[in-house]
Amino acid sequence: MNRRNFLKTAAVTAAAGMAGGSSAALAAPKGADELTAAEKAAIRNYTPDMRYRRMGSTGVMVSALGFGMLRLPMLEDRKTVNEAATIEMLRYGIDNGINYVDTARGYLGGQSETAVGMALAGGWRDRVWLATKLTLSALKSDADFERMFDLSRKQLNTDVIDFYLLHHVTEKTWRENMVPYRAIEKIMKLKEQGKIRYAGFSFHDSLPFFKQVLDANPGWDFCQLMENYLDTEYEAGFLGMKMAYERGMAVNVMEPLKAGMLTRLPKEVRALFDASGRKRTAVEWAFDYLYTLPEPGVVISGMSSVAHVKENIEYAKRSHVGMLDWQDRVTIGKAAHLWRTMPGVSPCTACANCMPCHNDVDIARLIGHVWFSYKLTGNLDAAKRYYTHVPPPRGVSAEACDFCGECVPRCPEHVDIVGILKEMRGLMA
Repeated sequence: MNRRNFLKTAAVTAAAGMAGGSSAALAAPKGADELTAAEKAAIRNYTPDMRYRRMGSTGVMVSALGFGMLRLPMLEDRKTVNEAATIEMLRYGIDNGINYVDTARGYLGGQSETAVGMALAGGWRDRVWLATKLTLSALKSDADFERMFDLSRKQLNTDVIDFYLLHHVTEKTWRENMVPYRAIEKIMKLKEQGKIRYAGFSFHDSLPFFKQVLDANPGWDFCQLMENYLDTEYEAGFLGMKMAYERGMAVNVMEPLKAGMLTRLPKEVRALFDASGRKRTAVEWAFDYLYTLPEPGVVISGMSSVAHVKENIEYAKRSHVGMLDWQDRVTIGKAAHLWRTMPGVSPCTACANCMPCHNDVDIARLIGHVWFSYKLTGNLDAAKRYYTHVPPPRGVSAEACDFCGECVPRCPEHVDIVGILKEMRGLMA
């Protein structure tokens, strides 16, 4: 059955998280009262209040919530990671049960790995499962793979990386980087040598190509996919998540809040959720959609303040497979359908892979937040205020853009960056 036919016959089921059967036992999170003494002893950083999920056939148990290290607090120059705030934030998360930390060589120009290495010094490293990624588009020679891997280990101050990913697998990076420089062969060699524990990849392309990547290496331990209640048909989507899970792979979920977009509900969507009678915040609805599913091994959320960490930990602590009833699932399915039909819904996730810009334009925030909010609400005055007066976290407004197009091929979602920036300048300058 193809994607479209599947979703026609099971729209509410897929969009709202109906999944079950014998596979649910594989990833079911457990509370303290459900764990044996041996299971508790095997869990890194075991905390009684946290819920744990099994990472596919690896058997590793990780906290339901993983800490994504991309959207970190920045200093006043808007370019430098606030290391002190990052250390405080991450250590608070670990002290309260988080045991999975996700970074990447390319995050924030390498600053993310450095900050993580500092935060995990002094014994904190032993309390977490550590994941980082090799940026495939940076592979330009046979020596680059080993060089970037060793640099990651140095920055992270660790000899062994627990979960190592080939970052941003697409047909383009497959053709231009993975195949020519034998990336799959090299990552599996690292595993054989004991330099990494588990081998995986992050993915940003179509469902048919996702299957091709799975088939190319039966030794994959895990994958990382974008999944939330709006993106069930996007990229690998809901069906890709199930496909990997049924092969025994762990499935890491990224962008559970779609770069914060699911925290800013249109009034029509908010009214629909309120009418359900369920007292949940916008963030709760988004996390609960994922936690009710058996497939996610860990839900990775980028957090930029201790307040975010505290809130998200509370949602993880009460999570469990099947936590949403039929009424909840129908509500989410209706909300997703309503939202998808509204103007301005953009595939941009504000991931910042389009950056840095040589003119220092804050592309990710301008498109992922300012433009999206304007198209959704039609409030041009508010958009102009954000465009002109609110300092972005990393860069300046579109006034500095020379429309060179260097950012376009970097975008994993194929957003028309230049076209949108031109339109923004015309409307908001």
